[in-house]
Order: sequence, then C-alpha cells, then structure tokens
Amino acid sequence: MTREQFDNEVMFQASIAPFKSMLREGIITAEEYTKIFTILDEEYHPIFVGNIVSI
Repeated sequence: MTREQFDNEVMFQASIAPFKSMLREGIITAEEYTKIFTILDEEYHPIFVGNIVSI
C-alpha cells in the first residue's frame, strides 16, 4: 500500500464514520447512506471497504 492509498483510506474511514452513526440512529436512511458512501468512494477510492451499509 502506498502512502497515498493509506491517506485515502484514512480519509474515507474518517469521513464515513459519522454517517454510519447517523444511519444506526435512524437520522438518515439506507438510501441516503448509500449516496453518501458512493460520493466518498469515488473521491477516496478506499481499499478496505466491506458491505456499504454494514455498521
């Protein structure tokens, strides 16, 4: 893994974390979470990504 890949992974995980919490708490829907996930995935291209709605 390159430094850039590592940095992107960290940024992705940090960016998606609050939305995972919001999904768990029912603040956002699975559909909204999926849209947010897609945007962040396209921006950061993370390597270690599981099921997009897993929490």
